[in-house]
Amino acid sequence: MNGHSVPTFVPSGRAVDEARPIRIVIIGAGVSGIGLYIRLLQQVPSARITIVEKNPSLGGTWWENRYPGVACDIPSHVYQYSFEPNPKWSKLFSTGGEILEYVKRVASKYKVDKKIRYNTKVVGAKWDDAQGVWTVQTEQSGDTVTQGELTAEVLISATGSLNNWKWPQIEGLHDFQGKLVHSANWDDTWDYTGKTVALIGCGSSAIQILPHLQKKCPRVLNFIRGGTWISQPFGSTLIQDMLSKSSEPGNYTYSEEEKARFAEDHEFYQQFRHEMESFINKDFPCLFPGSGEEIAGTREIREIMTSKLKSVPGLYEIIEPKFTPGCRRLTPGPGYLEALTKENVELIKKDIARVTKDGLITKDGKEYMVDAIACATGFDCSYMPRFPITGKNGQTIQSRWHDRATAYLSHSVPGFPNYFVVGGPNAAMGGGSLLLIVESVIQYITQAIQKISREHIKSMEVNEAALASWVRKLDRYFPGTVHMDSCTSWYKTNGQITGLWPGSSLHAMMTLEHPRWEDFSYEFAEGFDTLEWMGNGWTRADVKRGDLGYYILDVDIPPVPSDEVIACQP
Repeated sequence: MNGHSVPTFVPSGRAVDEARPIRIVIIGAGVSGIGLYIRLLQQVPSARITIVEKNPSLGGTWWENRYPGVACDIPSHVYQYSFEPNPKWSKLFSTGGEILEYVKRVASKYKVDKKIRYNTKVVGAKWDDAQGVWTVQTEQSGDTVTQGELTAEVLISATGSLNNWKWPQIEGLHDFQGKLVHSANWDDTWDYTGKTVALIGCGSSAIQILPHLQKKCPRVLNFIRGGTWISQPFGSTLIQDMLSKSSEPGNYTYSEEEKARFAEDHEFYQQFRHEMESFINKDFPCLFPGSGEEIAGTREIREIMTSKLKSVPGLYEIIEPKFTPGCRRLTPGPGYLEALTKENVELIKKDIARVTKDGLITKDGKEYMVDAIACATGFDCSYMPRFPITGKNGQTIQSRWHDRATAYLSHSVPGFPNYFVVGGPNAAMGGGSLLLIVESVIQYITQAIQKISREHIKSMEVNEAALASWVRKLDRYFPGTVHMDSCTSWYKTNGQITGLWPGSSLHAMMTLEHPRWEDFSYEFAEGFDTLEWMGNGWTRADVKRGDLGYYILDVDIPPVPSDEVIACQP
């Protein structure tokens, strides 16, 4: 009876914390999929996780996008996992290649890379309501294509929204006999030195590509339909102070001394990150038309652009958009405006009528002869999966999202039990870091799977009423923002905002922090009723007779309330 005797009595039945084994399939090994795998492995010990990736490498968008100049448009020290800070970023805005190497290091450290099934494309997924499982069909490419099938209680899509690139709809485009490339499928063996290149577009990718073409090409023609705003970098005064010390257009290289201090002085680096995150999030009020912040921000953007383009009379007037800054995602665009003023660059604001075998003809009849066409014309942003996903009663995601892609809090869809999405509809931010909401959604999904496993739930499905309430929230929120202005943006589908969260980064984090489990319906595994998960009255620690006082080692000690707090009480 001294607490150290060899246990003799072994209770029958199951302990309360003996969770149900859960098979999980994650589609996509980009930033989201890797972060999700790490957290599930940590927080759901009963999980057996399979992660599939259609590409031969992990990294998602940072592996696929290899165009010259590809980089993050927010500071690198913000675009990183909260649990895996990187004090060795080389620049304020790091290149895509450096970000890819960071993601690979994280995947290697947490051993995710050992478990990824590469070159494996999902071609279909179907829910079996009787068994409570998803059947996932795959194709693995190699010397031959191998068909496969996976079965799992939980299916999670982590493919993101900007991965299905598309050619522009221009007559004769594929009859062109010169070099034809797309920013999302760039041929990095192509040497464009000495070539006359037509660059189509003025979105984030085109803005990053142009300065690199300008340096090596005798002539670059940048064809645009609308205009674009080139903003001061996100993070306002903090970032501007850093850039004022740099000779690089719109970027800053950290010194070896700075990187060493980041790595060696944890408190200093934490304070640096804290300050940068805070400044990034302070840009949010600029997204509301007529606010003091929006008016001042627009004036500053206009002044900066006018100043940088003043050497070429009329150039600013060509590129100035008709919409309010922030309607489409702002980009700092290091070097873009400077490149536009160079003699070998021409900005052409004309619609392209057709492409010939050796050039382009605009609608006014003028022909432009070029050696190459680089299309930076974006993606299919409908959120439509590229393979059929079939839920209850034969309903597909494709049919449900035919008119509008909607998912409760961006991650759950009625009629599709045990199916979650990271980076789904309305999961991006108009400003600030995407990683904050990505990690918040990951934590929400992890908690949902913990619940499924702990309570022996067969199926967990969000209610139609909850989704309808979420859609009403979206439709009330966005008309008061700059996003509804007249612009073309990947945020929009058929005039509705399907890309953005209806609030700030902190709003998303706080909303997702505490799930409303009452917004879901549940079916329990056979033989289990609502409280059957409580088991036989024992815990696993009770059964093992191990450390039964562990809870005293991690006590939440309340602070002594201040006089101000007490004064507020009745």
